[in-house]
Amino acid sequence: MASYPRVKTTEQIRSLFQKVATTNHYEVFFNGFASLQSLRGYITTRAPLVNNFFISRDLGLLCNSAELPGTSMATAQVEGNRMGIVEKFAHTRVYTDTTLTFYVDSDYRVVQFFELWHDFIASGSGVGKEQKAYYNRMRYPDEYKISTMRIMKFNKDHFRNVEYTFLNAFPVNVSSMPVSYDGANVLELQVTFAYDRYFFGKLSSLKNTGKDLQDNGGAVEIRTPEAVGNGQFKDDMWAKGPLQNAYSDGKLTDEQFEYLTHEKPKGVYGPTDIINNDMA
Repeated sequence: MASYPRVKTTEQIRSLFQKVATTNHYEVFFNGFASLQSLRGYITTRAPLVNNFFISRDLGLLCNSAELPGTSMATAQVEGNRMGIVEKFAHTRVYTDTTLTFYVDSDYRVVQFFELWHDFIASGSGVGKEQKAYYNRMRYPDEYKISTMRIMKFNKDHFRNVEYTFLNAFPVNVSSMPVSYDGANVLELQVTFAYDRYFFGKLSSLKNTGKDLQDNGGAVEIRTPEAVGNGQFKDDMWAKGPLQNAYSDGKLTDEQFEYLTHEKPKGVYGPTDIINNDMA
């Protein structure tokens, strides 16, 4: 039977592309420094401004660009003798390094933090760098690898998010920083991290403050999630009201109403199912 391209209306296509993810909503978290007392002490004694508050909060906020990691499969090839068939199969999963770029603050805490982290990794000899007999001796990995580093990618409404959790991460490259009299641009530091592996989190919504649905005399009451730092949404479209009213008011398309009332299992409707027409 011949197959033909599916015919879609302009409205169907428009609603699809109103749900695309954007690149500018994310946050980076560094976890595990509390357990690395030698590393933390080495950094904080030499740079007092690089405190726990800076590492746990400010450092992630100063990350102005990040890479969501990639992965690949190393393969082996088998050739069938006199059969003309070549077959590949996977034998190892390969995790690529990930790179983060940071704005450098006026106190140069970002630079101090990563420079001292690298210094600590190579300080196993116990000989001071200023001494003539200094030599590099690497410390044991459990002394300088942080347990987890996370990149959370979310949408502007904070409802949907995915997480990448990197296990046993540490900086393998701290890039050079060009400076010039040509202009007064923001100084940036690029850092590449290696890690053992990463876990990819499921697409999820933030935890609701109450029941997702309540049967209210035949009407459906939609409770909105408590978005972190934003409080509860006040927009009438999201706050309360049956799906039928939303459909009658033109806030739901035919396709959306059919999906919410028929195709989804009972008890999983929520405001994130309604397409937000504002992509700004």
